[in-house]
Amino acid sequence: MTLSIAVAGKGGIGKTTLIGLLVRALRGRGVRPILAVDADPNANLAETLGVDEGRTLADIREEGSAPEGSPSSGIGRVRAVEDELQRAISEAEGFDLVTMGRPEGPRCYCAVNNLLRKSLDELAWNYAAVVIDNEAGLEHLSRRTTNDIDYLIAVLNPTRPSLRAARRIVDLSRELPVRIGCRAVLLNRVEPQGLPVEVERDLEALDAYRLPDVPEDPDLLRAGAVGRDVFTLPATGPALSAIDQVAEILATHTEPVH
Repeated sequence: MTLSIAVAGKGGIGKTTLIGLLVRALRGRGVRPILAVDADPNANLAETLGVDEGRTLADIREEGSAPEGSPSSGIGRVRAVEDELQRAISEAEGFDLVTMGRPEGPRCYCAVNNLLRKSLDELAWNYAAVVIDNEAGLEHLSRRTTNDIDYLIAVLNPTRPSLRAARRIVDLSRELPVRIGCRAVLLNRVEPQGLPVEVERDLEALDAYRLPDVPEDPDLLRAGAVGRDVFTLPATGPALSAIDQVAEILATHTEPVH
């Protein structure tokens, strides 16, 4: 059974880096193969994971919706989209990456989006886990890469504005046409002195499961500044150690349902 994890959060909070660490931690726990899906239009998960981005699904969508693109209907078009999707996969040791790419343009994309959705759903069953990097709006998640999401994780920094954004993500998720098993929050860049009292109080009122906090990690900041991928980080780093605890929870389904 495929473990499906969707992660969302506003820009600049370190969401994509945490997703890269989560892929590394899950792989280290023997959860493999993993399909990482970069569904954020500001795509940089490939750099975080140290792989080539490859062809994006947006490129396939544009070509498939053009008059001169894939066959207009029937099994020929289905196979054409499936073939293009296979070529768009960037392969690595223990995980693969698919990048969705830029938002839609002015054409009609309904037919090719349906084919891509179907192909991605079928592709996901070949993996032990699927990890989806979403933007805060969750638009890509509403188009689905799996019909069911085991975990929706809202990443936030320990500030009240960031917490409000996480609450919006959790609330929006209840309107999506997918089953979500557990809604969770993950605090990133937590200082040694802990959280402000106001933030702690607001977190307790949030209807979401709280995953282990991720502490501030100087090595992680330096790696991001020079464009090094997460696999270059020491295994004993504080951020990776925290994410390994998160991976254990996700892989063993020890959380309550929210």
